[in-house]
Amino acid sequence: MNKQTNQAEALLRRIKDQKCGRLTVFLGAAPGVGKTYAMLNAAKERLLEGVETVVGLVETHGRNATEAMLDKMEILPRTVVNYHDMILKEFDLDGALARHPKLILVDELAHTNVPGSRHKRRYQDIIELLDAGIDVYTTVNIQHLTSLNDLVLQITGVHVHETVPDDFVDNAHEILFIDLPPAALIERLQQGKVYLPEYARSALDSFFSITNLTALRELAMREVMERVDARLTSELHADAKGRAFTIQEKLLVLISQNSDHEYLIRIARQIADRRRIPWSVVWVDTGRVASNQASLRLQSAFSLAHELGAETETLHGSNTYHTILPFIQEHRINTVLVGAGTRRYLRFWRKRLYQRLIESGLPLEVCVIPLPINSRIHNLVDVEPIRFSFWGNWKSQMFALLAVMIATMIAIPLELVVVNTTLVLVYVLAVVIVALQHGWKSAIIASVFAFLSFNFFLTEPRYTFHVTRHDELATLFFLLVIALACGPAASRIRRQFILLHDANRYSESMRLLGQELSIAEDPEDIWKAVHKVISESMPVDCVIVPTNREFKSWPSHANPFNRVDLAAMDWSCRNHKRAGRFSDTLTASAWTFFPISKDERSIACAAIKFPLSASMLPPGDKALITSILSQGADTWRRTQLVRELEAARVKTEVEQLRSALLSSVSHDLKSPLAAMMGAAESLQLLDQQLDRQDRQELMETILQESHRLDSYIQNLLDMTRLGYGTLKIERDWVSIADIVGSALNRLKRYHPSVKAVTHFPDSSPVLYVHAALIEQALFNIMENAARYTPINEKIDVTIENIDKHCTIIIEDQGPGIPENLREKIFDMFFVIADGDKKKHNTGMGLAICRGMIGAHGGSVKALEGANHKGTRFCVELPIDTLPTMSSANEELNT
Repeated sequence: MNKQTNQAEALLRRIKDQKCGRLTVFLGAAPGVGKTYAMLNAAKERLLEGVETVVGLVETHGRNATEAMLDKMEILPRTVVNYHDMILKEFDLDGALARHPKLILVDELAHTNVPGSRHKRRYQDIIELLDAGIDVYTTVNIQHLTSLNDLVLQITGVHVHETVPDDFVDNAHEILFIDLPPAALIERLQQGKVYLPEYARSALDSFFSITNLTALRELAMREVMERVDARLTSELHADAKGRAFTIQEKLLVLISQNSDHEYLIRIARQIADRRRIPWSVVWVDTGRVASNQASLRLQSAFSLAHELGAETETLHGSNTYHTILPFIQEHRINTVLVGAGTRRYLRFWRKRLYQRLIESGLPLEVCVIPLPINSRIHNLVDVEPIRFSFWGNWKSQMFALLAVMIATMIAIPLELVVVNTTLVLVYVLAVVIVALQHGWKSAIIASVFAFLSFNFFLTEPRYTFHVTRHDELATLFFLLVIALACGPAASRIRRQFILLHDANRYSESMRLLGQELSIAEDPEDIWKAVHKVISESMPVDCVIVPTNREFKSWPSHANPFNRVDLAAMDWSCRNHKRAGRFSDTLTASAWTFFPISKDERSIACAAIKFPLSASMLPPGDKALITSILSQGADTWRRTQLVRELEAARVKTEVEQLRSALLSSVSHDLKSPLAAMMGAAESLQLLDQQLDRQDRQELMETILQESHRLDSYIQNLLDMTRLGYGTLKIERDWVSIADIVGSALNRLKRYHPSVKAVTHFPDSSPVLYVHAALIEQALFNIMENAARYTPINEKIDVTIENIDKHCTIIIEDQGPGIPENLREKIFDMFFVIADGDKKKHNTGMGLAICRGMIGAHGGSVKALEGANHKGTRFCVELPIDTLPTMSSANEELNT
């Protein structure tokens, strides 16, 4: 299925490339290597071939040679953008789409477009061109790839802000590496062919050093090789002929837990260094139960491989050859290093692994290296017991003997009711049980025991090993053959069950972890989920210890860690490596410490205590624990990003609120102050020249503006009290008609020209409210209506009693409020019109109104006025309600 999936994906990519335009990237290690010149040269060749080619945008940077290449080429006019009183020229995407040539040249892939353009980045413009079926030539330097941003910063000390996503370049149809030796590039820079002379010297002193250019050049070569290699892999997957070949050398070392293969790993490191090729160490887990000695040998080999810089891999399969062959094909490995092995017992019918690899037909170099003589002498004590271990250990032999004895005890009484040939199945069942429990070696022993037991107890003459009847001789023969066939088959089934159990445990654990992490909202929930999955997946004690005080250890550990444990934990967190038991660092600790880190940042440490009977860390447990902790770290990072985004959003809202407050309050406080100061200065300077009427008008202006200023300040204070829940509500029984009348009288003082028409019922309801707060709330609505109602138009004020609620309706004849803004007008500092049309509105009045009405258990909303004209405000207050103190406080806080 893997091969078929890869082939399908490769074919889909090929079809997509045929439908869309093709992207060609001219990649360089640094500015000035000649990317643009090479792009123009390639475009001219396409032009001579008759391909319709247009220059969308090319930056010559004043280089004469580059400008000469543009001669006789169609150049698309640029679009003009006005940005901050500056006239800028950008790539005309719409013009290019309308022109729709076969090939277009768009220079400087990593460029950021002027704000206000359709796309933020130029590579997004190119994506649109490719989707339209237009081929694109473009240029970019290696330092602009997103994944290399941090590495480029370490190399050059320069932080590159304009970057291009790696997958965009990965999907390019062709990548052309434009190379220039560092010495030649520096010479070009000194000659003024890259930058102007005044900038060349500073560039030489900073970015354009021999060290930086050499490192960037090697980095560019590596990236190009990796992408070419990935492209070749994709094309080979899509190849219908199934061809497979390798260009870049890769070394694979096959190790086994039955032999000491550390010498292979050391030799492989020497070969990899000489050839400068990547190498990896692989072990195939066939499901066989290994002894403690074999497990320790395997763990030691993997530790040595890590120390020498190899990549390690554990594959799972019932057969080593059939498992390793697809791995070699998929990774296109061309050199395999294996041990010669030893003939511990007679197996002439089965070829060795290296022989089967040689005969596989793959283009492989198979290196067979025997164990060195000195190592053989040194390991003689270990090798000799293994040489005679064909028959397994005494426990498996005793189990085989016991199974055959039980089968015999069952078969003897059954002989009275069934024929002799049927009793063979009882022995075959015993052999199968032995094979499932202890493997094929014990099954062969059980087969021999079954043959002898059947001959001795169930064939004539009884209790001898002689056979007189030909049919019983055939029965014995078929018993031996069937038992020998079923035993190894059952053993293979047993190994497959073991592998299936491990795979099922892994998938089930990851599924459970995914469920637990999907509802985790904070770090404590994440590490609780990780602890739960680890504890349920394997018989271990687990403690998650944070590296900071972000959360407490989970679960609380009754027995504190000793000094060795703490030292191992600290080392593991600082070095991002495993420490403690089953490691190479501070092995005296009874705990094994796994670091939990993300992006080189240590988050926590998982302390796991395996049973005392365990002699090594099982590879399956290690892989499972590593995957669980990695998933937990990813989820932790996701929650951190959500928190950071939320903090950024809150910060943005606070900044917007602060800006709105400053702009609104400064404008609206300054207006009455200016009027008051102007009137006061006039009275001071022109006191003798003013008549009584003018003096009275100036004094009224001062008084009116001071009241308006006092109203603004009171609104600010009320809003602050509402926000902090300190506004006191001193309730009393008051007629709503009196409150509305008082608000109208107050409105008349500030807006004498306003016309208000009231519609009161014969008996107005009495409410249990804070009269001054309700009056202030109604006054804010009325004043808002007065500001926007045209001259000679009226304001209608109506009181209604509906279902134990008193409704006050205030309707104006203003321009009205759009439906999508009728809820926003109750937000602080929100005003529909700005500038001179604000009419001295701070945007706080209606927000204060909703807060005061809500504190009394009521509501206020804005609706469309009658005849689709103006705005109708409906204020609802409960009648005959005595709220408790706690509910009042809750309303205030809300």
